[in-house]
Amino acid sequence: MEYRFNLNNRIMKELKMTVDKDLKKTTKNTETKLLMGNRAVVQGLLEAKVGLTTAYPGTPSTEIQMQLYRLSKEGQLFFEFSVNEKVALEIAGAAAMSGVRSAVIMKHVGMNVASDPLMALAYFGVLGGMVIIIVDDPGCLSSQNEQDSRFWGKFAHLPILEPSTSQEVKDTIVKAYELSEKHNMIFFVRLTNYTALNTSEVEMTVVDEKLGKNGQFVKDVKYLIPARYIYHKELHGKLHAISQDPTFQAFNELKFSDSTSDKLVITQGAIYPMVEYARNYAGVDVPILKIGAIHPFSEKHIVKLLKKFKYVYFIEELETYVEDEISSIIGKYNLDIKVFGKNKLGIPQENRILPDLLLHPFKLIASDPDDPQTWDFKLPESSPYPQVFNRDGLLIPRTLPRLCDGCSHRGAFHSIKQAVKADYIVPSDIGCYALGQVSPVEVGDYWLCMGASIGTAIGQSLVNKKPVIAIIGDGTFFHAGIPPLIDAVLYDHNITVAILNNRLTAMTGGQPSPSSTEKIAKNQNEIDIEQLVRGIGVKWVKSVSVENVQENTKLLKEAIEYEGPAVMIFSGNCVVELLRHDFDLGQAPYVDQEVCIYCGICYIDFSCPSIIKKDGKIEIREETCTACNICVDVCPHDAIIPRKK
Repeated sequence: MEYRFNLNNRIMKELKMTVDKDLKKTTKNTETKLLMGNRAVVQGLLEAKVGLTTAYPGTPSTEIQMQLYRLSKEGQLFFEFSVNEKVALEIAGAAAMSGVRSAVIMKHVGMNVASDPLMALAYFGVLGGMVIIIVDDPGCLSSQNEQDSRFWGKFAHLPILEPSTSQEVKDTIVKAYELSEKHNMIFFVRLTNYTALNTSEVEMTVVDEKLGKNGQFVKDVKYLIPARYIYHKELHGKLHAISQDPTFQAFNELKFSDSTSDKLVITQGAIYPMVEYARNYAGVDVPILKIGAIHPFSEKHIVKLLKKFKYVYFIEELETYVEDEISSIIGKYNLDIKVFGKNKLGIPQENRILPDLLLHPFKLIASDPDDPQTWDFKLPESSPYPQVFNRDGLLIPRTLPRLCDGCSHRGAFHSIKQAVKADYIVPSDIGCYALGQVSPVEVGDYWLCMGASIGTAIGQSLVNKKPVIAIIGDGTFFHAGIPPLIDAVLYDHNITVAILNNRLTAMTGGQPSPSSTEKIAKNQNEIDIEQLVRGIGVKWVKSVSVENVQENTKLLKEAIEYEGPAVMIFSGNCVVELLRHDFDLGQAPYVDQEVCIYCGICYIDFSCPSIIKKDGKIEIREETCTACNICVDVCPHDAIIPRKK
């Protein structure tokens, strides 16, 4: 199927010549380095001469963003920590429409936020190459769900590539830009926490020059026409052309093709290294089809690869995406192939896949597939690999994540705790303050997704006869908390919102937020949260410092009693950021043993990990205390004494 571009051909050709000219300026100095997958992403963007990059912080993609942030401060390329993923994608998309190579980086749940502009931008196409680097989190190591981003390709009609190693990550990104410009389409490059955080050798080209972002927007009727079904058809044409592209097809690679086995293992790019390792460890001589081009599939190309095999086994992480797609092709073309899926092999559709999970499936693959006894099995209870160490041998006992010693949020939590001793509902949100739900602090009933504390607080207030207090941080408030607060003002919903402002996106490593000062984020204007909240129309607003715990408790009770939306902004410094800038924290306070009555409020209710009970006395551990001095105001008996600086 042919498809057409409506952009002005002359200007399009001129822009392409400019891009090609820039690409030829590549420094020829090459070297081999050990690179984390996330760092290999950055190297790929440099080698592809990407001039504009945007992101919103989110683990496991954070290392990509921080490296780009550092490069932007050095002037090598443009990078922005946008207010959320939707804005980040809109900025990058507009640059690509004007002929500038761009990238937007996010974790899997960020794509949910960015999906609205994505679906429309897919129809527009791009002149400069554009790649969305999306990092999934199987096992929920730092996320609220395990969603599988491979489905975005089919949903948005966009191609997806999935590399296996750091070298492949770098090379895939470079090729993705070439394909993006050749087919006038946005490309996804999908990583998982495994590919993003593992390290391997990369042959790379050193790129020293500054990468420009000068583009030219060309008006075109396709951007204006409301009957976009026309471009939906064009989009299908582009997908078909990509599926037939030999460069794209080459990402689906048959490994161990010299094997004479009539069995074939099919797996995806992200977990291929583990599948290969398990194959070799188990000594099973079968070829492996590594699917690196996740979407779209060339049916004829897949049929050509499958024709000589009698049995096919699918090994995937998370959903049965590749299994379902290729099984459909096998059925459609009436191939005489027996299919054994993940369920048959005992591979779960949840959590990460690690090598020890694959040993038993490979025993099944090695067995006679036509013997019913092969499939009459029980999964092994323990790993077949020799243990390097067991849990009893850990040097540091595993504990639940907790707030840092000296975290300013702890003061806000104590005020909230004291103010809500009755029966309250406390929705929390995503960020460091979510750790307030963990024992022993135990403030917050649930968290859902970015900004949802305020939205769900409204819902709770409408159906429960209980006061509701939403907890949200400054970064999350700017990201997705403003619209639900507008709703609360619009309909006069009776909720209280506690905004915990440490002027950072702290949990992901201290990236700037809109409330950051210029000391944290150069050339950035600080957005005053109180002015913004008042501008929305909230009438009861108070800004307080976290260390004034007793006074803050009284004010919070007043906010709860107020009829209508009330906002209390707790400001304090992130202790990690202070330490990062070598700030003099001062000396730890001490407990006056003659005044202390050992009530336990400081180490039980306030839950400071640097305050301990030893030999019947309350003490402050100077080696871990950060001298935040919040405990001084927490103590109702004035038994904790600050030291003068």
